Amino acid sequence: MKHYMSKIILTLVIATVFYGKGLSQVLPVDEFDKTYSATSTPILLDVRTPDEFSKGHLVKAQNIDYRSATFQTQIKELDKTKPVFVYCLAGARSAAAVEILRQNGFNTVYDLKGGYLQWTAKQKPIEAAIIPTQQGFTAADIEKLVSTHKIVVLDFYAKWCGPCIKMMPTIEKLSEELKGKVLFVKVDADQNKALMTNYAIDEIPTFLIFKNGKPSMRSIGYQEEKALRELVAE
Repeated sequence: MKHYMSKIILTLVIATVFYGKGLSQVLPVDEFDKTYSATSTPILLDVRTPDEFSKGHLVKAQNIDYRSATFQTQIKELDKTKPVFVYCLAGARSAAAVEILRQNGFNTVYDLKGGYLQWTAKQKPIEAAIIPTQQGFTAADIEKLVSTHKIVVLDFYAKWCGPCIKMMPTIEKLSEELKGKVLFVKVDADQNKALMTNYAIDEIPTFLIFKNGKPSMRSIGYQEEKALRELVAE
């Protein structure tokens, strides 16, 4: 009887460890891809920097920079009931991010072994973050964009601008979430002096919003996600 009770207690302990705390696994590329594809409502999370993300990322991934001061705040906006698939460049940042996710109540988390480097080495599909990717724009380029998209947001930024860098994860999140409805175009202030003059822009970040081919509004300075959503609302 004593031996039987010990087995029951051991079973309960194991159940608590593996089920009470949820599931966390490091998966090689093919298994990560297969598991992600078989999951009905997954969250695919890229924890690299916005610059890394903009150069290419897994299809449908959203970017929350692990090293960002707002990382823990941003992950709290994710649905904890959904499995989270995490990756970085090679695996170090994603491993740390997984631990934070688990501490914040995310029960099912998968980590891509070898990260983005291994994914691309296997020639798995990727996509770019923001279009167009060119550094410089002409007035004709902008005219074409605003005439062919219902809502266009010109984001005038600079790589040395603190508020601009801080906002990048939010901009990229909205760019992905609102794809097909709103076109976000990042305009490097240093590479587009003529456009800066043309639109009388002397501060960054500055957001110019065009709706139905016409200028709708202008917003200057750091914007919270809620404010940005309101700016691009139809």
